[in-house]
Amino acid sequence: MYFRHRMKKHFCLAALSLFVCTVSFAQKQWMVAFYNQENLFDTIDDPERNDNEFLPKAKNEWNTEKYQNKLSNMAKVIASMNQGKGPDILGLCEVENKTVLQDLVKQPAVAKAKYAFVHFESPDERSIDNALLYQPKKFDLDTAYPIAITFPENPRSKTRDILLVKLTERKSKQHLIVLVNHFPSRLGGQNESEPKRIRAAAILRQVYDSISRVDANAGIVLMGDFNDEPTNTSMANTLQGRPTEENTIGTDLFNAMFKLKSQGIGSHYYKGEWSALDQILISNNLLHCRLRVCYKESSASVYKQDWMLETNEKFKGAPLRTFAGKKYLNGFSDHLPVYIMLTPARK
Repeated sequence: MYFRHRMKKHFCLAALSLFVCTVSFAQKQWMVAFYNQENLFDTIDDPERNDNEFLPKAKNEWNTEKYQNKLSNMAKVIASMNQGKGPDILGLCEVENKTVLQDLVKQPAVAKAKYAFVHFESPDERSIDNALLYQPKKFDLDTAYPIAITFPENPRSKTRDILLVKLTERKSKQHLIVLVNHFPSRLGGQNESEPKRIRAAAILRQVYDSISRVDANAGIVLMGDFNDEPTNTSMANTLQGRPTEENTIGTDLFNAMFKLKSQGIGSHYYKGEWSALDQILISNNLLHCRLRVCYKESSASVYKQDWMLETNEKFKGAPLRTFAGKKYLNGFSDHLPVYIMLTPARK
């Protein structure tokens, strides 16, 4: 009996130790994510912004109730990620202004994360911007600024700025530079719109190269709704986003979403097909574990829960969006979030 008691005690202690170690390790991981908010607008008429579709008397009848529903719905998704802790770092696009971000981070579902945010007004024709949420208890903000995307052949064409944010993780003191993007849309068709995305990719690549030359010890993450697939020219050729760890060398970027696309997995659903427009790319030093933190192998994923998806038989399984045409669905977004995990380097 004594022997069996001691064995049981030792087993329990070992199991508890394993559990504590597992939990401790899991807590050290960072979830780095991106989520297109699908027109997160407030209800206030801003004469300086193109917000005409999202006003109480506009065709969408965008009133306080719908706005509060939208905030609650987006916060519900964010709060459910990362095992209920919310992403540590979350890039956003399609947000109107600072006000909607202030309202978003105050939502009860995400309030415990105490998110701070970074946002700058951009010259976009649709009056939508990029932003970044981060948990200040884990990260210090070093610097942030917007980078304009211009079109010399068409100076009047305006789009979203690239948002550059440099963070330092408090425990490891590791610098992480995040570049949040929302490339020009496919409006007008692929042939007509593709040169704009190639131009945006060329500017983003220049920024990445400049950072790499100045700070080789910074981990760099490029994220966004690129409105192109991983195999399109802007992503595969201009940005040089590689599909596998093995062929990511030198200053190449690793496109963490490439493998998912090859498996038919995507974040955006259109006319019966999934596309991988939302992507996360990382620098070589994160991929090959040359810093204090590393990319967790095969951690790239599209986040979805059943309650985020359409139940209508015709569109079953597609993202449940806020509007389908003129019909108000009280959903979330027409895009699903994407994410990767970063872990401490093994010593």
